[in-house]
Amino acid sequence: MARNFKGSPNMVKRKPKFFCDNCGAQVDMAAKSCPRCGRFFASVRCPKCGYTGGDQDFARGCPKCGYSAAVPGGNAAPPRRRAGEPAGPVPVWLYFFAALALMLAGMLLYHALR
Repeated sequence: MARNFKGSPNMVKRKPKFFCDNCGAQVDMAAKSCPRCGRFFASVRCPKCGYTGGDQDFARGCPKCGYSAAVPGGNAAPPRRRAGEPAGPVPVWLYFFAALALMLAGMLLYHALR
């Protein structure tokens, strides 16, 4: 999983901002996992060109396309998830619902064959 990079457009003594790809929380540049959802970060990905690299590669913007999108003095919006990317972990209630449906189907099958 990667962190998305957001920096300032003119790079005037502004630190780049990093966001969790999974939950959108702002994270520290040196963070190895998200403090909100716990997702482990293996790399950083540019939301514009998709370049993936280490956090030091993005210290002055994306090394491939130069992307940096934060508004000076404002907060950058968390990145959106791209189409086709996994949404993250499956909610626990879904496992419970699936188990309940399987038990109900098993009971109906048992009584039907009896």
